[in-house]
Amino acid sequence: MSDYAIEELTPGHFDELRPLMEDAFGSAVPADLFKWKYLQNPSGPAIGRVARATDGSLAAFYGMIPEGYRLGGEDRLIYQSCDTMTHSAHRRKGLFQKLALQTYAAAEEKDPNFFAFGFSGDMSTPGFLKMGWRVEEELSHFFRPYPLTLLDSFGGSEAAETPVSDGALLDTMAALAPPDDGIVRDRAFLEWRLANPLHHYRALLLHGQSYAIFYREGALLFLLDFAERAPGVGRPILRRLSLLSRGRGGKGVLTWATTHSAMARSLKSAGYVTNPFRRGPGSHRIPLISYGNHPGGTWMKDLAISPFHHDSL
Repeated sequence: MSDYAIEELTPGHFDELRPLMEDAFGSAVPADLFKWKYLQNPSGPAIGRVARATDGSLAAFYGMIPEGYRLGGEDRLIYQSCDTMTHSAHRRKGLFQKLALQTYAAAEEKDPNFFAFGFSGDMSTPGFLKMGWRVEEELSHFFRPYPLTLLDSFGGSEAAETPVSDGALLDTMAALAPPDDGIVRDRAFLEWRLANPLHHYRALLLHGQSYAIFYREGALLFLLDFAERAPGVGRPILRRLSLLSRGRGGKGVLTWATTHSAMARSLKSAGYVTNPFRRGPGSHRIPLISYGNHPGGTWMKDLAISPFHHDSL
């Protein structure tokens, strides 16, 4: 560990994070991604640590972004763990744990009620559990595959596609947020969230009644966020989504959500399916994990988590 210098994350590191992410995840990201995520967030700047190797390159990074939540009638700042990455030439040297623990210590110094959550994977979950994180739930995928999307051709759809910057869309997103969504969906947050340079978001809107935010991911449409004022009124939105998914050899619509959420109930009612097995299409579960001064009770299990909460989607 003495071969690495630990530094507090600053905007000066942003350009260096791009090649680190490309090595760690095989993905080339836009130059302004880190500026958007770590600096422009209306809830505040990110907290993070980087490890610099003796050759001057970044060896690893760990960071968290703050988000405004309203729990039990009280506003609270909660952090989301994100972008855990170590360069392939510097793995198995304890960098992940060292950077993470220093980041938590910095957050706890600022907020004695420090609490964080995140979405882990097969590789990272064991490391998080060793540091005291706990798995709250394994989130299931919901999908409407082709050829089931052909059934959605019947009945038509008056749902209109609209820019994600449209004021009526943002108003509907704020108005239809379920009480257990948690995130404070004010205009500043929504405008920032939908400006993610990593994806080209599209939107369908039934004014004041329902909306969907989605983007194309290969042969699938990925549903980022969906809500309806009452059960069934958003069905035209979901029919239109199926129609849009069938272009360019599309294989359907995919998303995930907590099983008790209103979004999950709406999707199941509209014919979306889940895979109950541990193999095959849509079988992968996403661990929802938490750490720190837990709000108490069953809060994390009751929260309606969707891809809209995920920093990378």
